[in-house]
Amino acid sequence: MNICLRHLLLHLCLLLCGLPAGAVWAQPLPPLQLVDSQGEVEAWPALTMLSDPTGLWQVEDLQRRQADLRAPTGARANLGVRRDAVWLHVALEVPVGERGRWLLDIDYPSLDRVEVYRFTEGRLLQFARVGDDLPFRLRPLQVRTHAVALDLQPGLRHELWLRVQTTSSMVLPVSLMTAERYNQREATVQLLQGIFVGIGLCLLIYSIAQWLSLREPTFALYAVAISGMTVFFFAYYGLGPQHVWGNVPWLTANVAPLSVLVALVGGLLFLDRTLFVAQHHPRLSLAMRGAALAAGTAAVAFASGLIDYRMAQLVSTVLGPSPIVLGLPAAVVRMRSGDRAALYVVIGWSLYGVGIVVMAALLRGYVASNWWTQHAFELGMLIEMVMWQRVLAVRQEQVRHEAAQADREREALRSLAHTDPLTGLPNRRGLQAELASALPRADSDRMLGVYLLDLDGFKAINDRLGHDAGDELLKLVAQRLRAPLRHRDVVARLGGDEFVVMATDLPGDDEARRLGQKLLDAVAAPFTVREQLCKVGLTVGYALAPLDGLDADSLLKRADAAMYAGKQAGKHTLRRGQASVGLVSA
Repeated sequence: MNICLRHLLLHLCLLLCGLPAGAVWAQPLPPLQLVDSQGEVEAWPALTMLSDPTGLWQVEDLQRRQADLRAPTGARANLGVRRDAVWLHVALEVPVGERGRWLLDIDYPSLDRVEVYRFTEGRLLQFARVGDDLPFRLRPLQVRTHAVALDLQPGLRHELWLRVQTTSSMVLPVSLMTAERYNQREATVQLLQGIFVGIGLCLLIYSIAQWLSLREPTFALYAVAISGMTVFFFAYYGLGPQHVWGNVPWLTANVAPLSVLVALVGGLLFLDRTLFVAQHHPRLSLAMRGAALAAGTAAVAFASGLIDYRMAQLVSTVLGPSPIVLGLPAAVVRMRSGDRAALYVVIGWSLYGVGIVVMAALLRGYVASNWWTQHAFELGMLIEMVMWQRVLAVRQEQVRHEAAQADREREALRSLAHTDPLTGLPNRRGLQAELASALPRADSDRMLGVYLLDLDGFKAINDRLGHDAGDELLKLVAQRLRAPLRHRDVVARLGGDEFVVMATDLPGDDEARRLGQKLLDAVAAPFTVREQLCKVGLTVGYALAPLDGLDADSLLKRADAAMYAGKQAGKHTLRRGQASVGLVSA
C-alpha cells in the first residue's frame, strides 16, 4: 500500500513539475514512426527492457540504469513465466501532419498489472494503470485488452515506459493502433469468440439434455469438460471480464486456470468411459482417474486459497497433456479393433494435442506470441469438440443398438416361452396370452370361437414311419390348418397331435360351424411324408364366448368335452360344447 501511495505522489509531482530536459534517457533504437495510414504498428522490435528483481524500482530509478537497457531475448513478444517486474521502453515519433491519436494495446488480458508512463520531450505527461487486478469499471478504457489512449503531439519525441508484473505468463504482444483499426479488430474478435462460446453453450445444453433423457453419465462428463473449456476461453480472451465478471477481480484473475482444471476432470473421465479403458487397460484407467483426481484436488485447493495462481497454472500445464498421453494409445488400440468412436477420438485428440503443446510452449515462453500461437489451442479445442460430438453420436447409436438388441433378445425369449419349437405355432402359454387379449372384446354379435382339434390315426403313422416322420406330418398339418383361417385367427399346438384354433368376430353359431367344417376339410386330403401317402382324420370340438363361457379355461374344457364326445361317436366329427345344458351338440 505504501509503495502504491509513493507511486501516486511521484506521478502527481512529475505531472505538475515535469522533469528537466536532461532526464530524457538515451535509446539506441530509432523511434517508431506512427503514421495514421499504417493503422497498426508492432512495438516489440523497437522495445528494450530492464529486469527489476526486487519489484521496488520507481520510474526515477531508471535514469541511472539506462545503460542496462537491452533488447528482449528469446521468443518474440513473450517473456514466459517470470517472478520479477519488467520495465519496457519504446520511443515514438509522429510526423508533422498526422493526427497523433493512438492506442497502446497489449493483447493478453491475463496480465495482472501494467503501469504506463508517457514522457514527451523529457516531461511526464501521462500515467495510466491497467491489468486484470483492476476492477473493470476503473480501467482507462473498458475494453477486452489492456489499452491506453495516447494523444501524441506531432513532431515531438515521445517515450513510453511500461512496468509489467504478473503471476501469469508474461506474454506481451504490444502494439500501437489507431482507434479505427482497434475497433475493426475487436469486432472480428468479438464475433469469432461469440461463435465459439455459442457452440460451446449449444453443446453444453445438448449434453445436459441427453444426460437427463438417457441417464448416461458420459454426457454429464462431456458437459463438465465443455463447460470448463468454454469458460476458459471466455476468460482467456478477456470477454468474461468485459461482459460478465469484470468488477470481481478474483474471478478475473483466477477463472482461467480454475476452468482448465475443471475441464481436465471432465475430459479425463469422459475419455476413460468412452473408450472403455477400465475394461481393456485397468492400469491406464487407474492413471487417468488419478490424473482427474489430481486436477480436481488442485481446483478445490485453488478455489479455497490453499495454492496460489502459479501453482494452479503449473498443475494445469503439467496435467494438460495427460488426456493425450494416457488416452491416445488406448484410442489407437480401440480404433484398430474397429471402434468408430475411437477413430474420432484419435483425430480430435491429435489436433487438440498440437494445440495444447503450442499453448503450453506459449505460456512457458518457448514460442513467439502471434495470432496462430494464441489461437492454436482454441482451434484444436474446437475441432476436438466437434469430434467429441461425433463420439457421443456414435455412443448414442451404440446405446440405442444395445437397447434394441436387448428388446430383441427379450422378445426372442418371450417368443421361445410362447412358441412350439416344432411347428412355430403358439404353445399353450402363447394361446393363453392370445385368449386373454381377445376375450374382453367378445360379445353376442362378435363371438369368439375356441376349437380343440385332435388328429385321428396319427399314432399309427408315427409308430410305422418313426418320430421324425411324425414330426414332419405335424408340420404339414399345421400348414393346412392355417390355410382356411383369417389373418387375425390363431392356430396353436398344445402338444402331441392336439391343436387349438381361436377365431374372433364370429356373428353366430352357423358361421362357427362353417369354419369348423373348413378345418375338417383342410386335412381330408392325404399327406406325402417321405414319399409315402399318409391319411389322417380330425375330430373337432368347439365352444363360443360369451355363450358357452367367459374365460379361457371354461371354453377349453367345453371344447375338450365336445371333442371327446366326437371321438366316442366315430371320429372325424365336429361338435359344440354348450354351457346352457352342459351337453354336447353335433
